[in-house]
Amino acid sequence: MAQLSDEFRRIYLPYCIERVEGLGHVVLNRLYKPLGTLDRAHVDYAPHAVRFKGLTPLKAGKISHNGSENTDKVYLYADASAPTRSAANWTAYQARLAVLSKLRVEAG
Repeated sequence: MAQLSDEFRRIYLPYCIERVEGLGHVVLNRLYKPLGTLDRAHVDYAPHAVRFKGLTPLKAGKISHNGSENTDKVYLYADASAPTRSAANWTAYQARLAVLSKLRVEAG
């Protein structure tokens, strides 16, 4: 059984940002669902899509846990570097969130 802190992370913390063709991006949890979604059924990402102003390859590289400049799918952490595994992982995750939080958001 997963620890409570793991379950919270898997549901409520951003895991990745994925492009939704023609609409922008959706912020997903570790279950590849929009943040806060517990349901394991298929979810249409379109209603959850937003446009991030300034999500350039350079910014993606600063948000990505491995420095990838791919703006189609940006992973904020990997399972091995989950923010709840250590204080150092949490600090690194916070730094990536700080960059992400400065981007302007518009409806998709």
